[in-house]
Amino acid sequence: MSDLNFDRAEYTASPTIVPPEAPIPEYYRSNTGDNAAFLKAIVFGIGGAILGSLLYAAFSIATHIEIGYMAIGVAFLVGKAMMLGSGQRGGRNYQIAAAILTYLSVSGAAVPEILWSLHKGEGGIGHISARGYLILARYGVASPFLELTDGVNGIIGIFILVIGIRAAWRITSSNSNTAHHPFSAS
Repeated sequence: MSDLNFDRAEYTASPTIVPPEAPIPEYYRSNTGDNAAFLKAIVFGIGGAILGSLLYAAFSIATHIEIGYMAIGVAFLVGKAMMLGSGQRGGRNYQIAAAILTYLSVSGAAVPEILWSLHKGEGGIGHISARGYLILARYGVASPFLELTDGVNGIIGIFILVIGIRAAWRITSSNSNTAHHPFSAS
């Protein structure tokens, strides 16, 4: 018991591999959490969500057709952007963020559509107060469920939105075969 000394660290040599007796120079970590990569993935994902929302709204404004399948394209943009930002890392936190960003992007596409309609109308959008924009944002978040009043079309729209969210979830799943950076074993 007297050999223990916690005041001074004692370092040992790197572990050796038994047959060749060579020290292990480095190792790799697989599927590790990295806050910087996650933050970068969120930033890229927000960019993908904004782009997806604007493309969805632009298509709807230009064609006067709302196609739920656009949600799958938005999910692809969000998921791929997040994976690009994270350096191909994924995992549960990435999946949750991708699902939320995809939902907000698709539902938020209603806001530019409404603003475009107001802009084309008599009053324009200059007279909307901050409270009006808040109400508009709340409407955008709820818009997929408000479409349920449209009967079967609303149900199909929600179903396709869920497929899109699921696509974003899959794209940002963890790749169990990914190893990151060589680290020193000593």
